[in-house]
Amino acid sequence: MSDETLSVVGVAKIYGGDGLSVPAVREATFACRSGTVTAIMGPSGSGKTTILSILGLLLKPTSGRVVLMGKDVTSLDERELPPLRRASIGFIFQSFNLFSSLTVLENVLVALQLQKVAKANAMGLAEAALTRVDLVKRANFYPRDLSGGEKQRVSIARAIASDAPIILADEPTANLDSKTGLKIIDLLYNLAEERRKTVVVVSHDLRLKEHVNRVLWMEDGVIHED
Repeated sequence: MSDETLSVVGVAKIYGGDGLSVPAVREATFACRSGTVTAIMGPSGSGKTTILSILGLLLKPTSGRVVLMGKDVTSLDERELPPLRRASIGFIFQSFNLFSSLTVLENVLVALQLQKVAKANAMGLAEAALTRVDLVKRANFYPRDLSGGEKQRVSIARAIASDAPIILADEPTANLDSKTGLKIIDLLYNLAEERRKTVVVVSHDLRLKEHVNRVLWMEDGVIHED
């Protein structure tokens, strides 16, 4: 059985039209495997966020195919995509996206509730996720009481709480100092290795290259092996 969980085949994304078209992604083909961290790197404006949005089923490609867990999902109706995202993909955002009025535990719980996890199971899953990122002792703290690295760990806990097989991270070290940023990448690497997650990280932080399994370089919409 293949360990490929997420792949794109000949994917292109073009914005605009009527002579003003801008190609953001050009004929991208690659596969991401369970148990590994793939970094998509490149300068700002190279198309990294666009390809991550396509991988996360948030944006449809102009052409090409997206395959999730062995199923071609390119032509699915928009109404069919949210359940797939909830079941298969955890998102980690650059700006953390935490609710300031909720505690650490509540921030993880609300994500599980949005994913329609039964209340009877949600508390245990949230606490287990916080334990995994070494934040269970801060479960009742608010985001204002946390460091940048701790906020990012909360966002990771939120992404892994429902045990989705795929984790997509958009510039997860951008708002962190170098030491804390590398700790976050090491945490994601350990999650991939120990829990067989497929982790895809988009970043322009070249220090990450030595801390991931694979690097894809992206520039002017073109992706190739680094």
